[in-house]
Amino acid sequence: MGTWDVGITSNDTAQDLKADFQAAFSYYDVETALAKINAYVRAEGFDESDESDWCDYYYSLANFMWKKGILTDRVRDTAVNMIDTGFGLEIWADEGEKTLHKRKKALAKFREMLLSPQPAKKKIKVDLFLDSVFDIGYYIAFQRDIRIQIQIP
Repeated sequence: MGTWDVGITSNDTAQDLKADFQAAFSYYDVETALAKINAYVRAEGFDESDESDWCDYYYSLANFMWKKGILTDRVRDTAVNMIDTGFGLEIWADEGEKTLHKRKKALAKFREMLLSPQPAKKKIKVDLFLDSVFDIGYYIAFQRDIRIQIQIP
């Protein structure tokens, strides 16, 4: 896991999952998307036993849902409970008192956001980042299979 700041989405997990959140919530209703995302992250080896990774996942999920206006009570309450119980703070304590204080401050601000009225529901679009497999100047040939159907009276 890569973390570069104390912020809720300042880690590789949050950034990597953003595209998955976009895809799931743009295609499925909220409850189905949540079930699919949960199954996916668990299949990838995420669970509550790794508090740091689980916080990265769950906080980024709650953050994404709140910003899109689709945060459910269950996701909000779970995230708030994680914050209130200090779940996942042990790794931050290992980084020193100053870093732990900054993380707690970021979590307090995040908690306040989660408990505030969320914005109106927004349309969720999938960001597609397609890298070209060809360089400029390459020639590409396609063989077309043309079939003509003739109807004889």
